Amino acid sequence: MDNVTHTLYGLALAKTGLDRIAPQATLTLMVGANLPDVDFISIFWGDINYLKYHRGITHSFAGILLGASVLASVVYWINNHLLKTRPASWKKFYWLSLTGVSSHLLLDFTNSYGIRPLLPFYNRWYAWDIVLIIDPWILLALTLGLCLPFLFRLINQEIGVRSTESHRGAVVCLLMVLLYWVSKDVSHRQAIAALEQNRYSTGAALRFGAMPKFFNPFSWLGIVETETAYHVTEVGWTTNPNGFPVRNKLYHKPEQTEIIESAKRGPQTQAFLEFARFPWFQVEPSVEGYTVTLRDLRFDFVARRRRGFVCTIEMDRQLHVLSENFRF
Repeated sequence: MDNVTHTLYGLALAKTGLDRIAPQATLTLMVGANLPDVDFISIFWGDINYLKYHRGITHSFAGILLGASVLASVVYWINNHLLKTRPASWKKFYWLSLTGVSSHLLLDFTNSYGIRPLLPFYNRWYAWDIVLIIDPWILLALTLGLCLPFLFRLINQEIGVRSTESHRGAVVCLLMVLLYWVSKDVSHRQAIAALEQNRYSTGAALRFGAMPKFFNPFSWLGIVETETAYHVTEVGWTTNPNGFPVRNKLYHKPEQTEIIESAKRGPQTQAFLEFARFPWFQVEPSVEGYTVTLRDLRFDFVARRRRGFVCTIEMDRQLHVLSENFRF
């Protein structure tokens, strides 16, 4: 998820009553909710390294244990030795840190980008595929749940009504997010089932995927892979009364298999293929030989709009890789 959502989620956790556990509890939870994204520094070594290392070890089970320990130690030292406020045990700061860091993995798991929780032992990506990286409905629920109680307290103070400390707003907004996830999961399963029931002109389906869309929470971008093509369609609330999809796009797999296999030898292409779930190659002739373009159809809307999330491979006529370029 985006860091605004992570920060608001950490703040909501604090406002449920966890802020009473120790001094600096709110700060610990909010920093912990963003800590795994420290791997963002990999962008300074190029886009392909960012793709390779982002949501890597810091987004794993091993990473959250280590990250929580480091954060707890830093906050413990700041609170007990630098600020010298009300002392608290390292154990309390550790559980707060672990809660914040774990929330980051949970939110990142819900979207289509996914996480690799079993690193460094297993490099497989896992994703729930129910929300986008920036989800407006989750942002709305968290913002309302945190802001409305604050506004009500101001109003009560203005009219002279004694206000009491309440954590209901934070609890309600977190429950709303949970209910949203559950309803999205049900809709996602229905979308996959609808894709499985269809027949496809290019043969039997091999794999299915349903990716979330931005404003319509129960509309999905369906991706179906067959032996020779990808079918990209819309399922969910966007279907017409007869049950036919609103849009259906066909991406044929190229027949130049020798060129594709040679292109896969490049290190940037291999890194991209480790991440891509629905890789689609395009082969075009060039002055030197061939230009191979590689996309992940999960994020093809990004490639179409800003020409990013694409790996371009230049090859000579002897099928040697001349250059590779991956761009976010």
